[in-house]
Amino acid sequence: MGFSARYLASGGVLPVGDWQIKRYLVTVTDTPLDDAVVEAAASFLPKLLPSSAGTDDTPRVAFSVLHKGMDAIWLNLYAWVYGEILHCRAASAAFDAPTVFTPLREPLIGCVWELPALVHERSAWVRHGLQPPEPAVEAYLADFLPEGPVGAP
Repeated sequence: MGFSARYLASGGVLPVGDWQIKRYLVTVTDTPLDDAVVEAAASFLPKLLPSSAGTDDTPRVAFSVLHKGMDAIWLNLYAWVYGEILHCRAASAAFDAPTVFTPLREPLIGCVWELPALVHERSAWVRHGLQPPEPAVEAYLADFLPEGPVGAP
């Protein structure tokens, strides 16, 4: 196992029903992910959203990490629920079928290359979702981790 930082890019904000999903894209190099893979991941995101959100008054905001790893393509969705709880579901696609995502059976939350987005999003949610008297949703949706290398200690 060698250490090699990954490249993180913003995928913008994607509306999915009444949800707004901030998207991150992670690759081994700064070569972008194939458009077909990004589109397939976007189409799969509704299947990863929490089903319990209908009874919760937290703004419908989430973030996703799409990561072309060394062994698969990973799609992690993290949604804010019940004010300060982070709901996580994930899926993967094999390299020989990179647009066919299937939900993970293991309760994984992300790898070392994907977690920088999670760390940033936790702080962004505290800044914009919890500290103001009312959640500043637009400010949260605009607050992305800067593009560039990620994963260094």
